[in-house]
Amino acid sequence: MQDAAFVKSQLVAFCKALSKVEAPLKQKHVRALIVGTHKQRSARIFWHAVSRVQLEKNPVLTWKFCHLLHKIIRDGHRKVTDDSLAHCSRLVQLGNFWQHLRTSEYGQANTSYCKMLVSRLHFHKKYPSILGSLLLAPNQLEALIGSDINETYELAIDMLDQMDELLNLKTTVMNIMDSLRWSSLIPQGQCLLSPLILVILDTSKFYDFLVKALFKLHSTLPPDTLTGHRERFYDVFRKTKKFYEEATNLQYFKYLVSIPTLPTIAPNFLHASELDSYQSPQAYLHVEASSDGGSADGDITPPDSQSICDETIIDLTMPESAFVDQETSQQQQAPLFDPKDEIINCLRRDVDTERETKERLIQEARLRIEQYENRLIQMKQEIDLNKQTADDRLEELQKLQSSAQSYQQQIQSAEELEKKAMDKEQRFLKMKTIYDNLREEHIKALTEIRDLRSKTDTHDNELKVKEEEFRQLNRQLEEATQERSLLQEKAQTSAESLSSLTSQLEKWKLEHSEQQQSLQQQNQSHLEKQQYDFMTNISSAAISMLEQSQEDLQNATSISYPPQLAALSLRITIEHLEANVTPTIGSPSSYEPAILLAHRVAEIVVNCAASAYTSSIQHYEPVNEQCKKVLGSSIDFFGFMKDLHSADMMKTTASVLQSELEKLEELVKALPTLSSGDIDLEAVGSQLDMEMQQMDAAIQNAVAQIEQLQKKSRENNSGIRVEVNDKILLSCTSLMACVRELVARSKDVQEEIVALGRGSASPNDFYKRNHLWTEGLLSASRAVGVAATVLVNSADGVIGGKAKYEHLIVAAQEIGASVAQLFVSSRVKADKDSKRMAELGTASKSVNGATAAVVAAVKSGQESLNDEKLLDFTHFTLHEAKKEEMESQVRTLELEAELIRERSKLAALRKQHYHMASLVQNKNGTEE
Repeated sequence: MQDAAFVKSQLVAFCKALSKVEAPLKQKHVRALIVGTHKQRSARIFWHAVSRVQLEKNPVLTWKFCHLLHKIIRDGHRKVTDDSLAHCSRLVQLGNFWQHLRTSEYGQANTSYCKMLVSRLHFHKKYPSILGSLLLAPNQLEALIGSDINETYELAIDMLDQMDELLNLKTTVMNIMDSLRWSSLIPQGQCLLSPLILVILDTSKFYDFLVKALFKLHSTLPPDTLTGHRERFYDVFRKTKKFYEEATNLQYFKYLVSIPTLPTIAPNFLHASELDSYQSPQAYLHVEASSDGGSADGDITPPDSQSICDETIIDLTMPESAFVDQETSQQQQAPLFDPKDEIINCLRRDVDTERETKERLIQEARLRIEQYENRLIQMKQEIDLNKQTADDRLEELQKLQSSAQSYQQQIQSAEELEKKAMDKEQRFLKMKTIYDNLREEHIKALTEIRDLRSKTDTHDNELKVKEEEFRQLNRQLEEATQERSLLQEKAQTSAESLSSLTSQLEKWKLEHSEQQQSLQQQNQSHLEKQQYDFMTNISSAAISMLEQSQEDLQNATSISYPPQLAALSLRITIEHLEANVTPTIGSPSSYEPAILLAHRVAEIVVNCAASAYTSSIQHYEPVNEQCKKVLGSSIDFFGFMKDLHSADMMKTTASVLQSELEKLEELVKALPTLSSGDIDLEAVGSQLDMEMQQMDAAIQNAVAQIEQLQKKSRENNSGIRVEVNDKILLSCTSLMACVRELVARSKDVQEEIVALGRGSASPNDFYKRNHLWTEGLLSASRAVGVAATVLVNSADGVIGGKAKYEHLIVAAQEIGASVAQLFVSSRVKADKDSKRMAELGTASKSVNGATAAVVAAVKSGQESLNDEKLLDFTHFTLHEAKKEEMESQVRTLELEAELIRERSKLAALRKQHYHMASLVQNKNGTEE
């Protein structure tokens, strides 16, 4: 009988809610349907009632049904979304019907609402951890967006889609209101605007989730990957901000929902520090008394708006004469300037600031109090519902006891009564748990109210009223406790089962503590293993790098390298070992200097051997043997890094490695130089100034030519080709600007070196005394000028289609190498604490970054142009696919053989170029 009565009440509430009157939904009918979903833990009765109604007959009926379904998805039981997924086809059919039948102003609105609801149901199916109310604790949100970066990437896209659907619904409703010129204070306008309250609540939550998810993505992925996300978010931000501003101006929303305000500027996800200052938008419903006399539903659903709006319309207008009189009086009484007025204005501004601060604190206190009141009311309703259920069960028990006397099977009836008594005990335990939780929340609320009272002294009376309400609630809870004690006396027969459950709970606690200790031990061992694996990987990588250097040492005779630069690099490596590696052995901070040492040793041994072979073949063998010893000592040093307790052995091998490097330095310094007699020592200063001027002129000419190439590319090309060329030329322009800045800083460093080192002598005397250093600067300046010219020619060839993209990459890398030579040459004589030298180092890093940007732009352009040329093998047969595979393997072998030949040719060309450069320098010196 009770089930039938419940079903009947649900059907009556459904029929009363979906009336054909153009007015908002009645709150009491919606609340009854929502409570019904929680009681039945499903939405079967609701959808059964929907199947009996022909929604296509009336557009207002369809609009109210969509609004009712939206509320049930938000505030109903969590299984409502699962039950509603089976009826998505019905929603799609309903939306298509009103899309093709536009005889009413609600047609397009119904289509948009149905589309949004279908998308919302699929979203909750894909992410079951997100409830229909969109309420997530901070730890739940962190687990959702921090588990897998790919899932977070897809979640951000889905939430952007949800925001688009909600904003499309808002746009449709506003367009209808504008076209019909309806006011928000008439029932027809309120019927059309009432679903936008739920849209405000949903958009505020989705906006908050989106901001935090995008900050999480930007902390892990490169910004270029998330360009599409940012553009979509900025569009959603502008639409949402405009929506909130329009809703604030409508009288209908003023007394129903608190509309959040968004900042003037959207969050900048490229700066992670803005997440600390980010404030989540808070949208919540105002608590008002419902029209049927019952208590309001706080956070669940908004109250009946029609009754509220009629009572809360206030005339805020002021006669124009007041403004006119005030303006006239102000014009007639123009006050003279008085310093006291300025002081009064400052004091007034301070008072206004203090008043705004207090009002903000008061608003926060009211918000907290409203939230706690809503929670208390919700818990009280649950307690009343449980109490009513317990009374119903007691009545059933009495009926069963009276009917059991008429039967002879008294034993079976006693067993049934015992089962029912156990159910009562379980219900009592649940009610006791609810009471404990409610009491804890009540205590927390009192504590927070006491803290807020000290900050808001002017509102003590309001807080006292709230405390009195809490005391009344406490008395009501005590009365409920007394009633539950009566139930406890009736459930004494279940005391034994309660004690057994208590012992079982203690047993579970003991097992939990043991499992927690075991988990801690496993974590400790896992951390130690990870540390060992990390050190093993570092050591293995360094040893592999050094072994590869041993193989490259055999090919050092095919490379030309100046002995001066080799000696400088070797000295820097020894100083790095002495200052950074040896003092930090045995500590975690030694890993980064050790890896850098491996890179430098692997590079310097090949360069030293190449410089020895280039300078003099007779000196090649001793230097080559010493390079092998250095590599052997380095391998021994990194071999001991795998052991956590081998710090002493690492220090011993580090000292051996340092001595071997110093021996190698002595051999390299003893190498003969090729250019010591090629330059006139008397005119070395003027030659250096001339070369620096020529280098600066070459760079300026290169910048001008790149600008001409950019104009030419835009005239002769179109489409993606223009975009690729623009990116490449812009990166080349940035590179040349960085090179120009480094040349300027290099000149400053050279002037500082000459000023500090020449004493009372002239600059030419200083250049003559340090002719080897001057020769290095001359060589570096010539290399920079030549590399700039090569870069422009390569860019011209790439833009005109006459050269390959690899030529441009090689030219950019040559500029980086030439600039590095200029930087190293300047650093030899500079003071370590020199401010100009620090600026030169910064400029050198900018050149390296610009070189990498050129390489990245060229490779990106290649990929963009090659994306259209991808082959489609889907139409191949098995025989054709095998044939193409074999031909591809043959082509791969041919290209590998060609690559080996080209590398040999490159080594020979480098050697020949170095010797030819020496001959040209000798010839110029002879002519002078």
